[in-house]
Amino acid sequence: MNTPPEVRIQAVESYLQSRSSLRVTSRELSIDYTTLWRWVKWYKEGGNENLKRKKPYKRPWNRPSRDIEERVALLKEKHPALALKDAQKRLAASRIRLSINGIWCIWKRYALTARSPDTPYTPFGPHTPEAESAIRIAGQLLRKGEVRSSANTLNALPAFPNDPVIDEIPEKFLSPRRQLDQLYFKFGTIPFSEYLRKVRKIRKALEKQNLIYSSIFAGLGEFLALSWLVNPEKEKDIMTILKKRAEGIRDPSLRFLIAMHEGIMHGASLHGTKAKDCIRVCKNLLRCLPHPFFLDLMGTLYTKITDYENASRYWMKALKTVQQEDYKKVILWKVAYAHAIAGRYRWSIKFLRDAEKRNEGTRSSIAIIYANCSFGRGDMMQAASFLKRALNESGSGQLRNHLATAALGLAAIQAALGNEKGAKRMLRKYIPLFKKHNMKLELAMRGMLLGNLNIDKTMEIFPIFKLFKLLHDATRYGEYYKALRFALNHNLLGYFHRIILFFPQPIRKLLKQGKPTRLPRAILNLPIFKAEIPVYTIKILGDFIVHKNQEYIRTELTPKDTSFLIYLAMSQEKSIPVNAVYKNFWPNSKKPSRNLAHLLVRIRRALRLPSHYLYIKENSLFFDCYFSTDYSSYHEHLIQAKALLRAGEWGYAKKEFLHTFKLFRGEPFKKMYDDWSDDKRLELLFSYETEVIAFAKELRKRGKTEEAEKLLRKAEKIVPDLRQG
Repeated sequence: MNTPPEVRIQAVESYLQSRSSLRVTSRELSIDYTTLWRWVKWYKEGGNENLKRKKPYKRPWNRPSRDIEERVALLKEKHPALALKDAQKRLAASRIRLSINGIWCIWKRYALTARSPDTPYTPFGPHTPEAESAIRIAGQLLRKGEVRSSANTLNALPAFPNDPVIDEIPEKFLSPRRQLDQLYFKFGTIPFSEYLRKVRKIRKALEKQNLIYSSIFAGLGEFLALSWLVNPEKEKDIMTILKKRAEGIRDPSLRFLIAMHEGIMHGASLHGTKAKDCIRVCKNLLRCLPHPFFLDLMGTLYTKITDYENASRYWMKALKTVQQEDYKKVILWKVAYAHAIAGRYRWSIKFLRDAEKRNEGTRSSIAIIYANCSFGRGDMMQAASFLKRALNESGSGQLRNHLATAALGLAAIQAALGNEKGAKRMLRKYIPLFKKHNMKLELAMRGMLLGNLNIDKTMEIFPIFKLFKLLHDATRYGEYYKALRFALNHNLLGYFHRIILFFPQPIRKLLKQGKPTRLPRAILNLPIFKAEIPVYTIKILGDFIVHKNQEYIRTELTPKDTSFLIYLAMSQEKSIPVNAVYKNFWPNSKKPSRNLAHLLVRIRRALRLPSHYLYIKENSLFFDCYFSTDYSSYHEHLIQAKALLRAGEWGYAKKEFLHTFKLFRGEPFKKMYDDWSDDKRLELLFSYETEVIAFAKELRKRGKTEEAEKLLRKAEKIVPDLRQG
């Protein structure tokens, strides 16, 4: 076995190419006959790859028997907090005499001691010669199709190292301990509800076998899945089990994880004092855990009490020490998030450029950060677009959290556009859902934005709630500046820029008195602070209707003018190249500029819009007013409905779908026959038809056939040949 692989391959090739016997060839090559026979046998079993295999693992002579090792390991499994000296005494009572070092070596082989900081959530063992030999054999058996034998080889190992070969074996052939190892590779690749079901089943199986130490790691995975799915009550139950199982354990990484998750749970339940106690425990444990993973977790823990100042500090420490490129990208977007919350929008976008990572939850989180930056720049339409993207790209595990964030952002957009009723309606919209899942932080934030500022002492630990209180009480400019200083000192200026939209009175007073507000000009130019800026709502999903600042205005526009106004309203940018306008509306005209100039005059007159809000400059058409359409509302509600459906909230999803379809009042773009209108009409009707049919199928699948038929009959009034399509 010590012979280099290339020598073996060359010897076998010499024998196969010659017509001599094994004995003759072995004499010619000066190789023992039995050795050459063995090499030829290996070649016939697995080709050259088999000739490259290393020396098979041989159990050292001085290791205790497997039976004794398993008894020593089981002792630690049953009593996770057991110390080495106590274990030695218990073993001696059973007439098993081992040194302290011998017991520790067995526990290490079985992954019952501190693990690698790269994978602290798993009971992975070290890469030993025994494990590597078993993995190699298991791989060979898999290639031969002997799946059960391959699984048995891995099941027999004391502990499994971090190797993806286990992911190729069906879980039914694996022991509960190996199933737990395998589940690590499925995290983030399967729905969190499925992950939760699997890890809970494994935990109970481990507990049944008295493998309590291993069950702690299954419990951590279960808690992680529950926190992603937002289930505070079940989180509390599993945390009680975890603390009981891990009581007395000295492993700092395990203690850190349990304290950190307990702190997150208390933060979500608004138990600020208890969350602070957990933070103190984690800070003390960090002294012996100088690893970017734990620094990152510490930053995440601080966000749960909305302390973004300390969160940013720990994330920056993690960023300076991290080595792995993929993990570095994860920390980068968290740092970008902290900068966005702190109002440092340029820095946030700078970090985001290198932070793209394809994993469940991450793309949607990045979209939320971009939305926050768009708020700070006063671009409400772009912020809405990013919030919709965040909901669209959210994995099922993060939907409730992202739905809460997106709904709050969409409410802020309505407030920014001066639509106070729409903002309050959006704030109240998901309160029943948050009550159902006991999402206390979201409920408290909405309550404060709606005027209920009952803050107890434990909630004052949360900087965000103190900021709410300061803004609510800011009747004089001195109190307003106090709130602004608090936001600056606690890295909450980005939050301040959004919250102030719900408390506009102090800003309006300062602007009226000509005093500085110290807010970005882009925010001060929003309609909520500049009432003279018009906001138009154009309804196109049926008869054409225009509202200006929530009031109906009568318009008499030609089909061409109406089509252009809709084109303008549906644009996501604040300027449009005039060449694009010419191409869409006057492709064959010799004087399209004159046509556009006359059209703009008619549009301004119909909308009662001063000329400086809609003008041409440097070959672009600029509009400094705000437009929205019921089609954008349709799209927004549709995305929310689909998100609710993916989150398993059928009742809320159904209500949202039905509200979405009601926005279609008739056939859009009636009596408009230009190319752009024809294309848009087909696009809108196709979307409506597709979504109605998909929802009708969902209703039938749930036994709601009559409701499906009723929905289709209504839809046929808008799309007559809907059923045939």
